[in-house]
Amino acid sequence: MTLKKITHSLAASALALSLTTLPALAEWAPSGPIKLLIGFGAGGGTDTQARALAGEIENRKGWRIIPENMAGAGGAVMAANLKDQPADGLTVGLALDATFSFASIDNDNLNIDDFTYITTTAASQTGVIARADSGWTTMADVAAAVQGGQKIVWNNYSAQTQLASEVIADKLGIDVNHVRGKGGKSGVNALVAEDANLAWGGGAQRGLVQAGELVILLSAEDKPLVQNPEGQTVAELGIDTTFGFKFVLAAPAGLSDEARDALAQAVADVITDETSETAQFIAKQYPPAAVVIQGDDLNKTLQAQLAANEMLLNKFSQ
Repeated sequence: MTLKKITHSLAASALALSLTTLPALAEWAPSGPIKLLIGFGAGGGTDTQARALAGEIENRKGWRIIPENMAGAGGAVMAANLKDQPADGLTVGLALDATFSFASIDNDNLNIDDFTYITTTAASQTGVIARADSGWTTMADVAAAVQGGQKIVWNNYSAQTQLASEVIADKLGIDVNHVRGKGGKSGVNALVAEDANLAWGGGAQRGLVQAGELVILLSAEDKPLVQNPEGQTVAELGIDTTFGFKFVLAAPAGLSDEARDALAQAVADVITDETSETAQFIAKQYPPAAVVIQGDDLNKTLQAQLAANEMLLNKFSQ
């Protein structure tokens, strides 16, 4: 064997030995308890989902997770607190995508770039709902009722849903009166109490739709809702923006990729396991199953939502 070949052989052996003796890179793990801020009050879909998720990640990973409700302004109160926390993975927050892509518009306390976006967990079944005894089954029925002299009172649980109501009313060529509710269940409650004759439902309507007391008139998603599979969508009205929401787990800006990815994987392991409590809650409340969008794809999704929301606000604030 030539000297050159011997040298190459020794070098290759040394490289192989060095690779086998290098310590494996440790997976990121939190250095202490993780505080999970929940952007809405106790008992709602965000809260129930967050607490189930926290418990199951604890059981699987051994990480201690402390849920804390911080409700107000559609999650914006929580987000304003979250952005000022250290970006060490020990404080994260669960809210809606609109918290970051709508509530941040013209908001001195929030900017979409204040956060590291970790993952989505689920998507809504958002639609326009009404009482079954109204006799309405489509938005065309609502427009006909207005033309016949009926006044429409539309319950909105956020500034974003009120904007969506205005977009739809404009497309139908009707005038509506708005009333602002508090929380995702407010629309259902307003219809039951007959304080409104139209409302938004993001999932809370499921039981009363199943019971035949409420009906879904329009899907605000990109396809019909599970409970109204032949129903009309906003796209079929000629509106190229959807108004549903997704749940988003976020951290302060500057979180390392290693921490972001480890947290995202911990969440995905739970919500994509059909036997987990969290996955079963999502499948029941926000069917058909968990929705996982992470990394650059999630950032692009939120930035696109922000641009669409700004365009609509500019049009309807004139």
